[in-house]
Amino acid sequence: MELYKLTLASILTRKTFAIFAFLLITLPFVLPIMTPWETKPSLLEPTRAQAAWGLLWISALGWLLFQGATIGDRWSSHGILEYFKTLGVSRRKQMLQLWLSCFTVFSGFALITFAISTFTAMPGDPVEAKHWLHTNLQYLLLFLLVMAPLSVFAIALGTRINGAAAYAVSVGLGLYGLFGIGHLEVFLADNKNIVLNLVYIISPHYHLADLTSRLVFKLGAIPMAELGQIIAYLGGLGLLMIGVSYPLYREGK
Repeated sequence: MELYKLTLASILTRKTFAIFAFLLITLPFVLPIMTPWETKPSLLEPTRAQAAWGLLWISALGWLLFQGATIGDRWSSHGILEYFKTLGVSRRKQMLQLWLSCFTVFSGFALITFAISTFTAMPGDPVEAKHWLHTNLQYLLLFLLVMAPLSVFAIALGTRINGAAAYAVSVGLGLYGLFGIGHLEVFLADNKNIVLNLVYIISPHYHLADLTSRLVFKLGAIPMAELGQIIAYLGGLGLLMIGVSYPLYREGK
């Protein structure tokens, strides 16, 4: 695990994670009170949860993917990965250790968000509180099913091309799956173009992992049958993403 330790030390030394951690802890409490919440105080807690999860998505797209892409580029360009290859560290183990180093820090971000959304915004009604907890657990699971494979892709792509380009591709894919796909769906409602419909079908539907609206409007947890289908889809998409990442990964440039 020497590559993991080296990469984690590099991330901790740069300290950029501390900025995002500070924002994740403070902004969910600051942003809601900057709105006219006094007109309807019951919206304060759902807004706090919305801010917390929104900031986590921003941190994932802005920090996690950037770290993965730049670390893949840096270690590949500087011969670090080639060195570990000579020590017998396989490509699969290198990918795992690089990913784990990024997610060791980012898992703290996810836990901060989960704790804020769950315990500082939980409804007072016992039934609503139970659904609130289940929804947050579902949200965390689906979020990880999206971002874990996408970060592997960013790392692998970073070893293949320039880090900035690798980040642009990976964050573009994430943004498209979260937001762009919705615009395409609206356009296809009045358009029967076969090509665009095919694009829609094969596109990554990452928006399925965004349960913010269920928290804001207190819609409750996703039914288990539907949740199972979403997990199967995002899990399969994640495996495909990892499968694509493996041949992209290379130890030297």
